[in-house]
Amino acid sequence: MIICQNELSNLDIEKFKLYWNQNQDSVYTNWIQDDEILDRRLIIDDKSPEMEIVYKICSKYFSKIEKVWSAYQRQNFAHQIHIDDYGTDSEGFVYTFVFSLDTQPKFKTIVWKEKCFSNQKLHELVQLWGQERTNLPKKTNISEIEDLEHTFDQNQNDYMCDYLELDGVYAYQAGSGVLFSAKQLHCTNNWTKFKDIPYRDLLQIHIISEEKIKC
Repeated sequence: MIICQNELSNLDIEKFKLYWNQNQDSVYTNWIQDDEILDRRLIIDDKSPEMEIVYKICSKYFSKIEKVWSAYQRQNFAHQIHIDDYGTDSEGFVYTFVFSLDTQPKFKTIVWKEKCFSNQKLHELVQLWGQERTNLPKKTNISEIEDLEHTFDQNQNDYMCDYLELDGVYAYQAGSGVLFSAKQLHCTNNWTKFKDIPYRDLLQIHIISEEKIKC
């Protein structure tokens, strides 16, 4: 993973927040559970000035861009360990940017080096870990260091994250972000335990590139 420092200026951040506020009629619900909306998104229009900012950032890290997708996201939940399924059918290399729109050290993105190229493969990995867990060494004690209570596996009475190889932890700093392969296992920390924080805003970018970069 790569930490992308200060890629969005304060003016850029204000533009994206204004874009969110002014386009509420285009916001869609990405996730709802028990009648509670947990994830709302606004796709950044390809012809908008905001998308020009997105492309400017992408061009700093990639010289051969095939496709870019971006959205402003407002989340009310802590995301489990997952992969991003964007671009699954693409022959190119797929990457994810997550950019912070506020400085909040209680918000974190945790990324591991293990990859899965489909949600089915991720399911198989979790099952295999459950079957072989007692014979596997723990690689970290990250479950004791970070707020990862939401990733606890009730069936195994253990944390799979302690058996994964950590790539890095990114704490939210306004204007900065993190870049990693969309197929790497990653999650948010359990920021919802801090009851003074009602939601988490971020800018997500998915990019398909003809080139493979080291991150």
